[in-house]
Amino acid sequence: MYRRSHKKSRNGCAECKRRHMKCDETRPRCVNCTMVDRSCVFPYPAGLSSCGASGLSPGPSSGVTTPKADTASGGSPAGRSPAVIPTPDLAHLVGHLGNGNGNGNNYDNDNDSAGRHRPITTAADGTVNMLHMKLLVHFSLELVVPELDEGMCARNTELTLKTGVDAPFVMHEVLAFSARHMAALAEAREDDGTVAATTTTTTAAEYLHHAAQLQTRAIALFNAQRMRIDGSTCDALVLFSSMLGRHLCIDALAFRRGTDLGAYLDCYVGFARVRRGVRTIVAGAWPLLRSSELASLMSWGLGLSRLRSFGAECEGIRALVAASPGLSPGGRETCGEALELLQVGIDDLNTKLSVGRKHLIQIVFSWSLVVAEEYTQMLVDRSPEAIAVLAHYAALLHLCRDLWQVGDAGAYLLGIICRYLGADWDAWLAWPRSVVFPEASGCLMSIDPALDSNA
Repeated sequence: MYRRSHKKSRNGCAECKRRHMKCDETRPRCVNCTMVDRSCVFPYPAGLSSCGASGLSPGPSSGVTTPKADTASGGSPAGRSPAVIPTPDLAHLVGHLGNGNGNGNNYDNDNDSAGRHRPITTAADGTVNMLHMKLLVHFSLELVVPELDEGMCARNTELTLKTGVDAPFVMHEVLAFSARHMAALAEAREDDGTVAATTTTTTAAEYLHHAAQLQTRAIALFNAQRMRIDGSTCDALVLFSSMLGRHLCIDALAFRRGTDLGAYLDCYVGFARVRRGVRTIVAGAWPLLRSSELASLMSWGLGLSRLRSFGAECEGIRALVAASPGLSPGGRETCGEALELLQVGIDDLNTKLSVGRKHLIQIVFSWSLVVAEEYTQMLVDRSPEAIAVLAHYAALLHLCRDLWQVGDAGAYLLGIICRYLGADWDAWLAWPRSVVFPEASGCLMSIDPALDSNA
């Protein structure tokens, strides 16, 4: 069996050793265990640790030396953020906007399509340049929260930029998000053939390169600062975690690598766990937002997990989950809870009370965060029932395909799931196939006909 390569950690925790992962040896709970909220047991007392007295450990992949964690999880209003955020692996994005075969690497390509040399300006080298200005002017909170109403968007865009002035990690994530959107716009123009490559035209691959650089720099700045969680920092901490979480989701949805569902799941699970870890790190800041200028924005998106569904689109798979001999009682409950959230999103399109698909879009971007870690582990274990549930999430993605953040992610994901599970699981995939591939399923049905022009 293939095992991931890693630098050995002599005093690492038992879980990291078992999973063949590099442990940063932070006590009482290491970064890896903090990220996925699992128990962390060290085989030796802290006094015997080779790094226990130093108080410093390198943050994973960040290149920045950061203090050791003060708490095991969560954080508190009077404490510091408890761990560091690992730098996400964005290699899959290169192929997506590279040579089209999923294996290209345009990050290091300094020639345009005509072979002319075109030096790439570094957007994250600490020097303010005109690219930064272009990205700053382009930014709107609508890029991050497309379901936000117009009035709240304008007001909170200003507050976001105001917060970023005093929190460089927030400002870098603002610029990263803006670059990510401009990459999508440039890709669309290149696909349409409306823009010819010139020495002054920034390509989609270059914007994507800048987005990755700026996101990485934002995470490094956050890790290095180790801000105390109190009333003066809660805005920046929660805003950063929320923006980064959505950015991570967008990057994960952009994964394309042929028909390899295993590679997709590895990418998806990795981003889901990093995102859950980000939430854990800044958890102590949320209670302090009540008197904040951003309180209305942050409270606007709360309560999603308390909503209850009323539609019947997921009834078929719910019955199959309940009767599946391959699931434990806990597994049935976990899949049922994940499906309940998906049905809430579907219901958003079935009621006239919904405005702007708010809950549907929220679930598209937050489902990986709200579902239980047990469900994420079922995907790691390649549970076919959990993968069938993920197919229903793919249908929700397809219903939001008009959003630049989503595009054809739903059709791609459902396609590789159908190929992976095979004909034996057709009954489990009936509803998502009727939404995403209506002609192939023999059911010409669209839950949202307004989107048909975007198919």
